[in-house]
Amino acid sequence: MRRLFVRFRRDPRGSVAVIMALAMIPVTFLVGAGVDYARGAGVQAKIQTATDAAVLAVIREVPTLKTDADFQTRARAFFDASFPPQTGVTVTRFTPVRTGTQVSVSATAEVDMTLGRLMHPGRLEVTGTSQAMSGGKAVEIALVLDNTGSMNSSGKLPALKQAAKDFLTYLDKVVVSRSDAKVALVPFSTQVNLGTAVTSAGWLSYTKIGTTSAASWQGCITDRDQPYDVQVPNAEPTGAGAYPADKCASIQNGKPTLAPIRPLGTDYTALATAIDAMSAGGDTNVTIGVAWGLEALTPYGPLATATSLANDRVSKIMIVLTDGLNTANRWTCTGDFWKDWFSGCVDDSTIDGRTLAACTAAKNAGIIIYTVRVIDGNTNMLKSCATKDGFFYNVIKADDLKPAFQSIGSSIAQFRLTQ
Repeated sequence: MRRLFVRFRRDPRGSVAVIMALAMIPVTFLVGAGVDYARGAGVQAKIQTATDAAVLAVIREVPTLKTDADFQTRARAFFDASFPPQTGVTVTRFTPVRTGTQVSVSATAEVDMTLGRLMHPGRLEVTGTSQAMSGGKAVEIALVLDNTGSMNSSGKLPALKQAAKDFLTYLDKVVVSRSDAKVALVPFSTQVNLGTAVTSAGWLSYTKIGTTSAASWQGCITDRDQPYDVQVPNAEPTGAGAYPADKCASIQNGKPTLAPIRPLGTDYTALATAIDAMSAGGDTNVTIGVAWGLEALTPYGPLATATSLANDRVSKIMIVLTDGLNTANRWTCTGDFWKDWFSGCVDDSTIDGRTLAACTAAKNAGIIIYTVRVIDGNTNMLKSCATKDGFFYNVIKADDLKPAFQSIGSSIAQFRLTQ
């Protein structure tokens, strides 16, 4: 018997399997712990989102909540709506506090561990904390939206309309008052449409282009003389800086297909109606879109409804969306596709340079720019136009417009969060 034991001890066969089996024990624990900690990170993100949502929602109701008990009940209701019960997750602490114009919400939850318990005794704790001020910064937002003919394809225009309206609905929920979030609408193609409420202003010129008159003008404006076409408006322009009235490039049933600009305002219902009324037609000139986004966010020129750019209580934001390359502007093309194609006038790089100059002027003036590329378009130009890389959205199908606008809305909401 002793001899058999010695032979067994010295026999190397099967030793690798034994070693591997023993080695798999800590490996299994490590994998299990990794899964536990990944789940904990997911819960951490959700609890932070829930405290953000709660603080932004309850701060709107603070003036009507007479007692601390009412305030705490409403804050918890908003938190629970965003952080519903989850198996293995227990909220152990929820603390809403209001002090003057400031509201804070913090929450702690414990997450059950599985194999991770062997490395981390007990449960994993995660927290979320958010603060907001009812007297925080207001926002002025210009929606600069491509209304060119290509938006009729791949379901882009209907998806854009719904995403933009959902954006307004979200914005309405995260501000204390609509006066804190004014929004302008700037549809563009190679032109913009101002409507015809004003036909004889000093800033309007019928002679620069010579295609229309005060009697026949239908509201369309083309690029201003250079360098005014990419500058921040700083006074009511006349003479060389005037805005060139032009014959509308796309007409249907005797009317421009391009929807009129809406200056900054707080009538979200009317704005949603205007978004629904957008239709697609014509070529692409992103420069004029950005230029009129600038017009909407400054207190000068034809729109003149914005606050001063020097007002540090207001954040100025421009959202620029396009689905194509720059194809035409006042100087490079006639607007007749086949004539321009055969003459070789299309020079999108030249127009891109004007677009980037307008973007740079806006950013230098303190305007925050988000850009959205829908399926097609110049990725590098739009990335460069955005204030930072994270503010560029590359949408590869129309259905992705909704989450893109949701992300932008959430980012804008952060301007109202102090933590």
